[in-house]
Amino acid sequence: MKNIKFWALAGAFLYALSGCDDKDDNVVTPLMDVAYPQVLLLSDEGNGDLEDEDKFSFKITLADRVDPQGEELGGKVVPLEKDVTVQFQVTDMEGFSKLSDYVKDWTAFYEIDDCTTSEDQNINLNLTFDPATGIGSVRFPAGVEEIEVEFETDEDLFDDDTFNAESRGLVLKLVGLNANGQNVVANTTNAFEYKVLDDEGVYGEWEVGVDDATEFQNFKNLFGLINEDIKHLDADEVEEITLSFEYGEWKAEVKLKETEMVEECGEVEEENKVIEIEAEFEELEDDKLEGDLEFAESIEQEDGSEIDFAYAGSFKVQGKRLTLTLKGEYDDAETSAITLHLKK
Repeated sequence: MKNIKFWALAGAFLYALSGCDDKDDNVVTPLMDVAYPQVLLLSDEGNGDLEDEDKFSFKITLADRVDPQGEELGGKVVPLEKDVTVQFQVTDMEGFSKLSDYVKDWTAFYEIDDCTTSEDQNINLNLTFDPATGIGSVRFPAGVEEIEVEFETDEDLFDDDTFNAESRGLVLKLVGLNANGQNVVANTTNAFEYKVLDDEGVYGEWEVGVDDATEFQNFKNLFGLINEDIKHLDADEVEEITLSFEYGEWKAEVKLKETEMVEECGEVEEENKVIEIEAEFEELEDDKLEGDLEFAESIEQEDGSEIDFAYAGSFKVQGKRLTLTLKGEYDDAETSAITLHLKK
């Protein structure tokens, strides 16, 4: 009797479950009774560019929150229903004392689609900025997920022929907002750091000598470890190879002689095909003309899994020449220490 009662109850339970409407599959009911505020924050912790750059920008974005429809388990950006005004401030200047010596103009916009911004449609975000105090404000519109504030800078202020070991740049933070009656706050804790990168040091773009058989083979031996296309390259297929040292990131770009037609924003142009590798720096002694470096990333496999690769070694800058010695590791394979001699 005990077993009969158990299975009878189990059957009733399963029957009740089967009566659920299929339209509720994959839908999670969010906890909407808790009035968590929307959060506006800086989208990045920092950025940087070479000392002759004539502009830089930062982005203000809405943080992900609970999806009201319950379809996105990880949350989603829910745009504001009314405009708000966000206040920000530039602080901690390094390498210069007057902000007006560096920042010459400013504008704000947001992306409407891949080819159109709010500037193209003459939409004013009411950006104000005072270089004397470093304080500014900007309108964050309803229905928008992210805006960008761009500063035009004096490209000659830092541009010299001397290696500068001292830091140059500034820090920017959000300091408040006018919520316009909405439940929204600004993250005033996080900061955005902009660094001026010295191209007399390791930063910038360096060229691999494709016409030098030894250099070309060394490049293939190093990075063919993680890229089959590079491994099987012939020199007569290649237009140029560059290695770039950027803010927090390293890139290799192999521009092929083979071209393809590319359509962008309604225009079709012929462009060289490119093989790219990107990685983030784990270590870079950028305050020296020689030092250690390491960069790493992961590569997605056909089955969806990822395998990490890493390159570590040293660099030495002598004028317009860079000596780069690296060892690579990927999966169960590795390279010996290989040296490249690059030029600007």
